[in-house]
Amino acid sequence: MSTADFYSSGLGNVGSYLVSGRPWISGSVLSSDPNHSIRFTFGNVTKSITVRTNEAVDLRVHFAPFTSSYGYTYAASTDDNYVTLAGPGELKLDFKCKEIFISAPSAGGTESFEIYAELTHIPANRMYSLDGVDGVSS
Repeated sequence: MSTADFYSSGLGNVGSYLVSGRPWISGSVLSSDPNHSIRFTFGNVTKSITVRTNEAVDLRVHFAPFTSSYGYTYAASTDDNYVTLAGPGELKLDFKCKEIFISAPSAGGTESFEIYAELTHIPANRMYSLDGVDGVSS
């Protein structure tokens, strides 16, 4: 009888990223507080993420909260570790992650947006934390 480990999908498994991902769709409306982030968690590791807004306002997209919260020690605001999506517009990110954060770059008004993601079969608990990762939150 073999005692070999059971093979399953993982972060370094190329096949997990070559096949079409499982769809995930959400959206929200941001408050006008530029220091508040909305967190979106995925049940599995992502293959790609698209953030879209039809509003004529900008959004910040980041992989850590804008200010330290949600159990993070470091924040995306530390070294401007975010991407600004000029609205109306769309931003496609081909990254593996288990969560994403959206915030407003300035006070005033409300900004609605949508998120589309392709999910792999890799469980989110196999993805490492991005807290303190250079270029993400430090």
